[in-house]
Amino acid sequence: MKVSFRTGFIAVLGTVGTILSLGGLFSPATAFSDKNLSISALSNLRAFAAAEAMMALFALYSLAKKQYQDSALIFLLISTIGWTIGQVLSYFADGKPTSLVVISIVVQAAFIPLTWMALKKK
Repeated sequence: MKVSFRTGFIAVLGTVGTILSLGGLFSPATAFSDKNLSISALSNLRAFAAAEAMMALFALYSLAKKQYQDSALIFLLISTIGWTIGQVLSYFADGKPTSLVVISIVVQAAFIPLTWMALKKK
């Protein structure tokens, strides 16, 4: 079975996104390495994680329903751009984050053109 770049990319991003977002949904304090989060912060983190999980699961669903792949890739592109912008702005507004967050910013930024390429390939 031949897997195209587009399908493989959706599968990888959907799987990784689902795993990471479910970690943030069920255990945000552990996922974000901060045991002192307020109830409001935990609530907001769970809400964002749930939204991310739904987008990632939709991406996985689009593997079975090819007509939804463009929409799934657009959701993934918007999400990746948004998280990257938010983390970069936080870097400047709040100070230098941990090295794990810096690596995350770089990886997310690298996924932006890859997601765009996957969207343009049919």
